[in-house]
Parts: sequence; C-alpha cells; structure tokens
Amino acid sequence: MKQKAAHDSATRSGTNGHNSRWRSVVFACAIAFPISASFAWAAMGTPLPLLLGAAVFLFFAVERDLQERKIPNGLTLPALLGAIALRTFLAGGAGAQAALIGAGAAFAVLFIPFALRWLGAGDVKAVMVLGALWGHEVLLPSLWWMIAIGGVLALLFVALRGDLPDLLTRWWLTLRTSLATRRLTYFAPAKTSAAAGGLPFAVAMGLGATAQQLWRAPWF
Repeated sequence: MKQKAAHDSATRSGTNGHNSRWRSVVFACAIAFPISASFAWAAMGTPLPLLLGAAVFLFFAVERDLQERKIPNGLTLPALLGAIALRTFLAGGAGAQAALIGAGAAFAVLFIPFALRWLGAGDVKAVMVLGALWGHEVLLPSLWWMIAIGGVLALLFVALRGDLPDLLTRWWLTLRTSLATRRLTYFAPAKTSAAAGGLPFAVAMGLGATAQQLWRAPWF
C-alpha cells in the first residue's frame, strides 16, 4: 500500500510538473507573439528580410526570457552571426560594416548597465543582434525607448512587491557614495528582494522597438 501511495504521489507530481511547464510555455508565447507581431506591423516600411529577422528574433528572445529569465547564447550568438551575414548579403561590405557598427554601438551604450548588473549578458547580446540588423541610426533611438519602458516596468514590479523604499534607499546611497569617493559605487539589492530577481528585458526590447517605429525619437 505504501509503495502504491508513493507511486501515485510521484505520478501526480510528474503530471503537475508537466502541466506547469506547458502553462509556462503557453504564457510565454501568448506574450511573445503580440509583441513581435506589433513590431512587425509598426515596421512595415523596413526591408522585408530585416523586418522578418527582427520579428522572429524578438519572439524567441521574449519567449526564452519569460521562461528562463535569461536570453541564452544558443539564441543570441547564431542570431548575431546571421544578422551580420544577412546585412552582408543585402549590401555587401557596406552592409557588413553597418552591422558591426550597430552591434558595437549596442555594446558601448549598454556596457555600464551590464557592469552594474542592471542587465544580463544575454540582454546585451540580444540588443547587439538588433543593432546588427538595423544599424546604429535606428538602434540608438530604439534603445532610449527600451531603457525607458524597461525602467517603468521595473519600478511598477518593485512597487507592487513593496520593495520601492529599499530601491530608493540604495539609489540614494549609490549616488551619495559615488559623489563622495569620486568612484562609481553601486549598492546591489539583497538576494531576497524583488529587484534581485530582475525582469525579462526582452519584453522592454520588443515594446521599445515598436514604440520607436510608431513615434520615433526626433532628438536623435
């Protein structure tokens, strides 16, 4: 009887785990599809290969980020090489140069946020893919939207979790200490805080890319 009960319990646990994984996949795809579709609709004037490449990449980046809380190298590295190859195929050496400059611009702008652990390495590499596809002229205003939307989403999430006072305190200490010592100093969140868990930046990437296509950023 005990063995049967243990077997039934293990079976139920496995079934629940399987159902939970499927729910996670469905939820991630339900978020990723409208984001990538909205971008594709907003960017209809973009050359079709670049539009499709960016929309497909955004779909998988959002889906993976929602499920794993990171964008894996297995997605970003092949996508980066593919973006450079696509730009080279479309425009030869000039396209390759534009792709490399776009990817380099993404790395340069996001290096400090990455060093401060505000962004993960996968987030930086994902934006480099978009930089390679679009070039720095489109990437830089898109980055403004991505960072702004990501910041708003992060503040809302932290506020809903009740950790906003801790966040503001850490920011004040970071600013005061950095000014006093003339060295950039960052006070990281506690491992148990909402801020430590992070947010899927790929969602902000997709929404920011769509916002840039719709409203642009005339100050760039």
